[in-house]
Amino acid sequence: MTSEEPPADTHRTTTQERGPFCTATCLCGWRGPARRARSKARSDAAEHLRNAEPEARTGP
Repeated sequence: MTSEEPPADTHRTTTQERGPFCTATCLCGWRGPARRARSKARSDAAEHLRNAEPEARTGP
């Protein structure tokens, strides 16, 4: 791992557009469903981050 790569347990989401669909993805490997509404893809990402927070707190 280089100094520029985030740790594997880091959660950072982005959205990607492909044609009429938008998908939320995370550095941890999570990927949300394809959505027609960007706002719904962003909501999926926010929900993923909320669900990931307890996992980060109870880590090793």
